[in-house]
Amino acid sequence: MRISKANLPGCIAIVLSSGDLFDEGLDKLRDIIEWSRSMGLASLVLYINDNEPTLCQKIADTLRSSPAQISLHTADADLLTGSGGRMRVAVSLGYGGKREVTEAFRDLLSEVEEGRLIPEDIDEKAIESRLRFSQKPDLVIRAGGKQLSDFMIWQAAYSELYFTDVNWLRLRKIDFLRAIRDYQGRERRFGR
Repeated sequence: MRISKANLPGCIAIVLSSGDLFDEGLDKLRDIIEWSRSMGLASLVLYINDNEPTLCQKIADTLRSSPAQISLHTADADLLTGSGGRMRVAVSLGYGGKREVTEAFRDLLSEVEEGRLIPEDIDEKAIESRLRFSQKPDLVIRAGGKQLSDFMIWQAAYSELYFTDVNWLRLRKIDFLRAIRDYQGRERRFGR
């Protein structure tokens, strides 16, 4: 399957199920990064609703040799950052959107209490500047399911959604390319 380089999504977010990255799922993580990089994608965000410590370490070990700029976020800390190639990859383990937005609002309220910010200055840009993830995905892919999670609820407000029944472990490059081709055929309306 050939994909046009025109109208590629700038950022793709992939929502995975808990347990998808154990064992051979880490190989699929390497594959998806390589497929994305070879196509010239600028940014890839992966969300796994799990914060199990051994999984965090396995992912960090897997990503250390990646040719992309990597950041690994957990509910407690940012574990790994590195500068590789031009593509930016963020992996979130157990750090959901509700928590991210709540923390952004707490930061804003603290700044108001300390007198560093007046309430009238709180707008979309002020909120966005305090979110942990600055990327705004053009395309959100949900592998192996029909439900989304709360990941990137602010940033993905105008994202195109693509659901595939293909489980993460069975996801092939052609399945990934189908999602991108589907995106390329859509007319984005950005909430209009």
